[in-house]
Amino acid sequence: MRALVTAAVWLVVVLIVRYALNRGYDHYERRLAERDAAVAAARRTTFSFLVRMLVTLVGLVGLWSVLAIFPATSKIAGAFLASSAVLAVIAGLALTTPLGNLGSGLVLAFTQPVRIGDRVTVGAHTGRVERITITYTALVSDNGSAIFVPNRTMVSETIVNRSGRDPRRLVSASVPVRLGASLTEARRLVENALDRLPNADALTLSVRVGEVAERVVWLDVSGFAPPDSDVAEVASAIREHCLAALSDAELLPA
Repeated sequence: MRALVTAAVWLVVVLIVRYALNRGYDHYERRLAERDAAVAAARRTTFSFLVRMLVTLVGLVGLWSVLAIFPATSKIAGAFLASSAVLAVIAGLALTTPLGNLGSGLVLAFTQPVRIGDRVTVGAHTGRVERITITYTALVSDNGSAIFVPNRTMVSETIVNRSGRDPRRLVSASVPVRLGASLTEARRLVENALDRLPNADALTLSVRVGEVAERVVWLDVSGFAPPDSDVAEVASAIREHCLAALSDAELLPA
């Protein structure tokens, strides 16, 4: 019963701490009335990570308080803390998962190569940064799927931040051309088809000769769409218009 009551008290403390910090930050933001979106995003990124870390620490203290009620776990905890090897254990864990992700999260929160709301590419994944937790960074891809990248990967891998200079979205599609057909004519037809796309003036697209297979040559269409574009829909429209143009000219593979 004592353990249950202690756990309930600490749960309330965690909720109060989180609520108070979020309310305090909202009030702070309203007082500043920051007009620079980049500065506001930087503060929001740091604050959101610190809140998660502080709430986690409070939760761990509460868990420790509950475990200390039981004689068996209390003795084990006391012996562990009294051991001279505890610093070596903590140092070893800090270099591995999960504390390695925690340290990397601190680096992300304060150096801020990416911020909440930025559109980034990490390895083969591209998406908008939705949140940075104490262990991972959550991205939302162009098609709406969730991508969870460990913070250690965010620190160790090369990151392309597309929000700093060019917030446009990358779009690409490929269409087949019959081997032996005139690639010059095929490219001309594809470029004309791209000019007839909806909102073609807002798109920056180029056509290149891609891979050559046994009976097919692939033409690769790539470029940029506006930041609010649905990349999947744009790519679908590119394929639809280009395939129709190539079909009318009988340049598609049999």
